[in-house]
Amino acid sequence: MKKIFYLMLAALTMGSFTACDDDEDIPEIINPTPDDDNAEDTPPIVNPAPKEQWGKTLRGDDQSLLAFPDIYANYWEYTYSYKDHPNIGLRLTGKFPKARFFNFTVYNDETQVDMSSIEDVNIQPDENAINPYVTETSDYASNGYTVYIIPAGTPASMRASMKNVCEFPDDLNMVSIFMRLYLAKQYSGDEYGGAEMPAIQAFDVTTGKDVEFPKREVCNIHESLIMPPMNFSADLPQLPFMRAPLSLMYPNGPAEYLFARIKLNEGEVATFRFIPPTAPKSVSEYATADVRYWSICLGSAESYSYVSIYDEEMPKLDKEGFVTFVIADANSAKLADLQAKADANDGTYLLKWNRKEHGDGILALYRNMVINENYPHSMRELMEPVPLAAAGGDMSGFKPQKMLAKFAMGKWGPQGHKFSEEEFLSDSFNYEDIRGPELK
Repeated sequence: MKKIFYLMLAALTMGSFTACDDDEDIPEIINPTPDDDNAEDTPPIVNPAPKEQWGKTLRGDDQSLLAFPDIYANYWEYTYSYKDHPNIGLRLTGKFPKARFFNFTVYNDETQVDMSSIEDVNIQPDENAINPYVTETSDYASNGYTVYIIPAGTPASMRASMKNVCEFPDDLNMVSIFMRLYLAKQYSGDEYGGAEMPAIQAFDVTTGKDVEFPKREVCNIHESLIMPPMNFSADLPQLPFMRAPLSLMYPNGPAEYLFARIKLNEGEVATFRFIPPTAPKSVSEYATADVRYWSICLGSAESYSYVSIYDEEMPKLDKEGFVTFVIADANSAKLADLQAKADANDGTYLLKWNRKEHGDGILALYRNMVINENYPHSMRELMEPVPLAAAGGDMSGFKPQKMLAKFAMGKWGPQGHKFSEEEFLSDSFNYEDIRGPELK
């Protein structure tokens, strides 16, 4: 059986990012710092407007971005050369956007590895403001925050007044800052979460004085994304899920991912099921829910995402507490019958995949965002990531009991199987056959 599972290891993934908005705003004028002896002779600093400082909206739902992004997430990035601008830090000032999740992450743009991050609940608000991710309110955008992006060698005297800090090593060449929002449009009605983009002000970390805005460089997410090897040629009925490695493609620290590689042939359905975590229905449940957000995404062999479904869209479970997913060909002549059977069974959700347009290779991605440290079925605590070497055929470091979700997480770990459409539609179809015998 190990041999079967070993063959499934070729599609390591993750992802999340997105693209674009051409709104034009009035440039922001920053006056010289008041303690500058030559302030009267120093011209004011004219920064680009905030939306011009950041890159265009990186969207998960328009197939313009690789790396299997979540369709319900939007991202923005700003990248600058620290090598060309030594001792220059950034001060981000903005209003809290309304979304399910919000954070900033600093990356080494050359390696695409994260250096530090700060997420919504940990951002201390400005004076006389509240953090709406901690204290319930309907008025997010009237509450401000300030976040500092600084090199590790910033003097302690400069750090003393900084509440929210993200660091990067002093020897970094290219610094990328990403802002992420999940479910912003669903919660606020627009992709920005009902708030303006945060303004970026550069400053000298040795003097504290504001300086000219560093030119925005081209981020590697647009041109040189480091992708793992992927192979969708194996055609096995079992669909085991494994934990994705976290050091690739601008990872989002609070998120964890399980994946399965699927080859969906004509006349087949791919099914998988598991007991899902709880997700919050309001800010008051953020601290007690199992996870802040969870979703299932389907991506192509080229790593574009085409299908996503998130927790609120799956309100029903079956009598044993499971959710079941059925991936069907959108062009199947039996699609209506497959949909009817899914609708007739609580906790069953049909995901339509267009084989004709997107191919028969599918990466199914199960995402958990901000896992509660008290959640006993955490993939982060119970599973080890699949080593990249396994994708190239080196199985010496592969540990089935820790790297296969069914073994490591039990009923809470996704496990699946492919069936013919006729088998699934049969009155004798048994949902227990999807996972096979459970481990005792």
